[in-house]
Amino acid sequence: MTRKYAPHAAVGMHLTCWDWQGNTQACAKDYAILGAQNADFLVADVSDRDAGWYAEPAHGSRDMFWTDQKAAAELGVWKTMAESVGKPVVLWQIPVGNMAQNNTLNHYQDDKVDWLFAHMDQVANAHIAGLLFGAGQQEL
Repeated sequence: MTRKYAPHAAVGMHLTCWDWQGNTQACAKDYAILGAQNADFLVADVSDRDAGWYAEPAHGSRDMFWTDQKAAAELGVWKTMAESVGKPVVLWQIPVGNMAQNNTLNHYQDDKVDWLFAHMDQVANAHIAGLLFGAGQQEL
């Protein structure tokens, strides 16, 4: 539809690989079958909330902060997907929190912005063509 009704628009295909850690190659095969090579880029979301939000006991006490190992795993998947369909990846929903925050409403800690900018060589090597930042899910 994009090519027909908006021929000058670029269109991305969202990456939703639920089993990416265990089966990236199957995900790549599925996306080839879906026609991902016909998109202009792939889109992957990083997180819908800051890591500090997830760390709160009320939100599951989950560790969503990036270590170099966690970041490398994510970048590896995005790189594999980009290379398998021949399209770059745009990351969106990159949390805007930073480690100077105090983990209160709208002030949650996160390390992804700092990590990405400190490792731009790795980001570029993974065929990441754009970084889009946002506050994510709002809490009331």
